[in-house]
Amino acid sequence: MELCLVGLHAPSMAGIDYMSVKITMDEEPVAVSIVSSGGYDDDGDDCDVLIYSGQGGVQRRDGQMFDQKLERGNLALEKSLHRANDVRVVRGIKDIAGSNGKIYVYDGLYKIQESWWKRISLGAMFSSISWLGYLGNQQQLFRCGNQFSSGKTVLLLGPAFLPDLTSGAESLPVALVNDVDGEKGPAHFTYVPSLKYSQPFSAPKPSTGCHCLGGCQPGDTHCPCSQKNDGLLPYSSLGVLFTNKSLIYECGLTCACPPNCRSRMSQAGIKVRLEVFKTKNRGWGLRSWDPIRAGGFICEYAGDIIKASTAVILGVKMMIIISLIPPATMSH
Repeated sequence: MELCLVGLHAPSMAGIDYMSVKITMDEEPVAVSIVSSGGYDDDGDDCDVLIYSGQGGVQRRDGQMFDQKLERGNLALEKSLHRANDVRVVRGIKDIAGSNGKIYVYDGLYKIQESWWKRISLGAMFSSISWLGYLGNQQQLFRCGNQFSSGKTVLLLGPAFLPDLTSGAESLPVALVNDVDGEKGPAHFTYVPSLKYSQPFSAPKPSTGCHCLGGCQPGDTHCPCSQKNDGLLPYSSLGVLFTNKSLIYECGLTCACPPNCRSRMSQAGIKVRLEVFKTKNRGWGLRSWDPIRAGGFICEYAGDIIKASTAVILGVKMMIIISLIPPATMSH
């Protein structure tokens, strides 16, 4: 349903989205997007090629198989082969935190290279098969999500100058990659995982902390941290932010709750594998190897805090363009 809402794939159930195109006096369907969820045991999937079985052929209630037909989405795939139009591809990736154990990621534009019919093993049934080739004009998200090893082992997209930009400051490495030119990284850059103040300042008096030894729980009217957030914990049990408040209170030094308390989400460090990479015309960028849920914590906006007058002396021109500012987080 989310794919439908954002305009990537209109049907809520069907794996092939198509539209009618007028050719001379007649109209014919052409495929515009495909969702590969693995429901038909598609094989041969890799970063550049997708072997996609057509739609139909499965009676969902009892699992009975029957022949697919060259109609609707299957016909659109056949027509797109001859018209050579681009087809959006969305791939399903396993995600144990998801409600159905899977998350769907937009993978880019493909062209259908070949199409054929195949007798499958379960009886005298036939399935339409399409071979889609990747166009290669954008970075594939599927490659980021599925071709990197887990843990601290780093397998990079391009030539790496640094396997870990943080020098071990984070629990997960942040790689630095440049396959555009010979620049070896942002100039005069030192990674810091938290805010650094150039001058001392008077910190406010710490507020009363909680006594939730097992971690803050929703609905606990005695938890002062929950009361500071209007009686609601800002994060779900999976660590997803579900409040639109401009300021969020997290548990702090005066709290008795453990480090894995759901009200300490921003204090646990990064949870997704990140990579700093060089772009062709926009300087350095940041991308994730893992899918990021809406409301999921990414990283702390950290660095050296300096006065505006100091910035002028250093010749620093500070221009921060932020189109969407996330809610601020305060540890008390």
